[in-house]
Amino acid sequence: MENDFKKEARKQYLHFFRFWFIAVGVLLVVTVLTVIGKNMMRTVYERHNSQSPTERVFDYAEVLTDQEEDELRALIAEKEAVIGCDLVLVTMRQPVEGDAAQEAYNYRYTSWELNMQDIADDFYDNNAYGYNAPHGDGALILDNWYEGQKGTHLSTSGRVFDRFGTRDIDEALTCVDRYVESDPLRAYSACVNNIAGKMGGNSGISGDAGAAYVMVAVIVPIIAAGIFVGTHLRSKQGKKTTTATTYIVGGKPVMNQQRDDFVRKHVTQRRIQTSSSSGGGGRSSGRGGAHVSSGGHSHGGGSHRR
Repeated sequence: MENDFKKEARKQYLHFFRFWFIAVGVLLVVTVLTVIGKNMMRTVYERHNSQSPTERVFDYAEVLTDQEEDELRALIAEKEAVIGCDLVLVTMRQPVEGDAAQEAYNYRYTSWELNMQDIADDFYDNNAYGYNAPHGDGALILDNWYEGQKGTHLSTSGRVFDRFGTRDIDEALTCVDRYVESDPLRAYSACVNNIAGKMGGNSGISGDAGAAYVMVAVIVPIIAAGIFVGTHLRSKQGKKTTTATTYIVGGKPVMNQQRDDFVRKHVTQRRIQTSSSSGGGGRSSGRGGAHVSSGGHSHGGGSHRR
């Protein structure tokens, strides 16, 4: 008898929650297919520029060991193949600000930021970098270690230029700021990963993100089911307020008096203010720091001084 009761209870439970179990199953299937699909659809870029050097790490400031340079080259090669953009690092230890620096190095400006911009753009252009074509898709990280004039400039070109707005550039440079004084390799690697991530180099769902997605897919329907059941059980346990003889008087049905009383009429008018501003916290739209280099090529970019 007890077994029959448990069997019937389980049957009723499965019947009641059948739609939630179906929903959870569908979400789990969608999660798995999304992970598989994104990995299968990842674009593999073929390089079409043979004019640029194969070297990507130019440590003129000598802040990296030989092993660290090799690690950074390996990381850059991996990311370039995924995003189809050249990624170049140049470190230097050279004054770039003031009249003396302008005269000594034949800079166009006395400004730190403008000269950093020129050096980064010219290095990219003169070496014909660009994954798809000379002066094409890619980015160059220029980091200056000259005492009193330290800082980093990011030069963008091609698709990176089209994708990176001022906020994206700022975030990439912040990766360098955060670690460079204590661990240059970590700083430059973080910047490379940041650029690659924004260009689509982290396609697919990571293990942590996938696990979180599954947890949400399971927990949310369970919570919703609990609310649904609690609400409907309470609604079905309402108190009886009438009996079979409530509306019977002397053997005849009696209807209570019905009446509508108009109390007052009051209309309030309020003007809703509208704004034509498109502000908000959305992601930047690309082409941040747009300018034309001294060589006549379009670039974007920005600098952080430290």
